[in-house]
Amino acid sequence: MNIYNAVAIAADPKARGRGVLVTIDDDVHSAHDLVKTHTTDVGTFSSGEAGLVGAVLFGQTTWYRTPAQIHTKSSELGVGDGKSLPRVDIIYAHANMSPDMITAAAKNGAKGIVIAGVGDGNMTAPAVEAMKQVIAQGVVVVRSSRVNGGIVRRNIEVNDDQLGTVASMELNPSKARVLLQLALLKSSDAKKVQGYFDRY
Repeated sequence: MNIYNAVAIAADPKARGRGVLVTIDDDVHSAHDLVKTHTTDVGTFSSGEAGLVGAVLFGQTTWYRTPAQIHTKSSELGVGDGKSLPRVDIIYAHANMSPDMITAAAKNGAKGIVIAGVGDGNMTAPAVEAMKQVIAQGVVVVRSSRVNGGIVRRNIEVNDDQLGTVASMELNPSKARVLLQLALLKSSDAKKVQGYFDRY
């Protein structure tokens, strides 16, 4: 039934302009928002705070919204011929985390780092100091969250403007990593990279 519904959505003219869509269990999600919330449950996929794009039952779709983010043919991001994506590491924040994980990532060639921070993308004071050092070396650092929901906004618990960090907004660490890899093909300026996270 998921395959049947997916074909019906692809053939529906009203699906145009909504970006990459995922249908499962009669729900229609934006790929931007979709996350898996349980390791083994069948009904595990959720669009979190953004909500469903639509619902489909036996090929008949009801549309609720159009995602606001830039996507598909409107995107200026992509991998050109002969280019490879830059190394971007994800570092999981935790109590007493070792700041040398951040410096080691930069030393070993990471052009970007995504911190899967606690709560609102936060981390320990020593980790913040290590983060400042790698930013000074030209590494772009994105603050995301290990929490499976919510938005990591700029300058809430961490002063992004002062530190030069990027807030991941709605994107979890895995999705933030992909966007950062693509953004780094365009710029390593944190303000410009933040613009991509605001729009995509």
